[in-house]
Amino acid sequence: MDVGKANRLAGRGTVESSRRKPTIKHIAEAAGVHPSTVSRALNGLPESRIPQETVDRIHKAAAELRYEPNPWAQSLRTKRAMMIGMAIPRFTDYVLAQMFEAAQIRAMKFGYHTLTAGAEVGGVDNVAIKGLIDRRIDGLILATAKIHDQYLPEIERRGVPFVLLNRKSADYPGVTGDDEVGGYLATRHLIDQGHTRIGHISGPTDVSTALNRACGYRRAMAEANLPVHSELIQQGTFDADSAGRAAANLLNLPVRPTAIFAVNDISALAAMSVARQCGLTIPEDLAVVGYNDSEVSSLLPIPLTSVRVSLQEMGSAAVDLLLALMNGETVESVVKAPQLIPRQSSVLSRS
Repeated sequence: MDVGKANRLAGRGTVESSRRKPTIKHIAEAAGVHPSTVSRALNGLPESRIPQETVDRIHKAAAELRYEPNPWAQSLRTKRAMMIGMAIPRFTDYVLAQMFEAAQIRAMKFGYHTLTAGAEVGGVDNVAIKGLIDRRIDGLILATAKIHDQYLPEIERRGVPFVLLNRKSADYPGVTGDDEVGGYLATRHLIDQGHTRIGHISGPTDVSTALNRACGYRRAMAEANLPVHSELIQQGTFDADSAGRAAANLLNLPVRPTAIFAVNDISALAAMSVARQCGLTIPEDLAVVGYNDSEVSSLLPIPLTSVRVSLQEMGSAAVDLLLALMNGETVESVVKAPQLIPRQSSVLSRS
């Protein structure tokens, strides 16, 4: 890469440099590609259409030349506002925060600003989503796992490209983890540890991630010919308080479970706390598995077994999917494979 030559072309180190800034042509010269390739790489075309090595070379040249795109020129050239809307139910949610941070970083890489709004959606008149659309966003990422489709056709009618994040839908493109497989892996792990009476702290019945994880739990139990009695599934709402009540219900059963698979890590931690209050030792008396593998999972006094899906990859993939949709491409939903991370909360020491 002849960055020195491109620097001279850009007028750097001269009196004229205060007036002349590096352009796409200078980046093309430094990276050894056509200016149109530079434009495509920097202005939102998903990288799958350009060799990764070429994209990296272009971004490196742009960084070394200290290239700063003109947002007004970009907007005029692309006829876009260079703005992506992000609707998120809860800003304090660890999972959503991880995904949205990655999405924001990815969007910025392609020159897009992000506009985020809280959106505990319930219909087409949701103020947050309407507010985003009214700001002339180019596309929208919706991170709601609730199974309510009333407002989605309305967004579609208004001509705003959108993708779902953390939710599987047969009708609209999105990015999600394979929650059914994740629930299966968690439960299968407990079965392999010798447990036959396994409780499940589930999530809300109108949330796709919770439903799919429960389906995985049921499939693993059925394959092992283990009965799933109704009292073994206690519903929570992804928070510690509801999960604590669900865990107490499970541990107060006449024949309590010897293991619990919780819908998320917060619920698993609540179950472990209730177990200690009941005088139970983990994992000797009660094995516990969570979901999402949050940062704290490995740092606990008793490290938590959990199911991991890369939340950062999901956030980045949502932006790539949306950009492809905005460019008129035919897209398919992205499903990320989960991985079980076994730790001390469910595995007895061999010693």
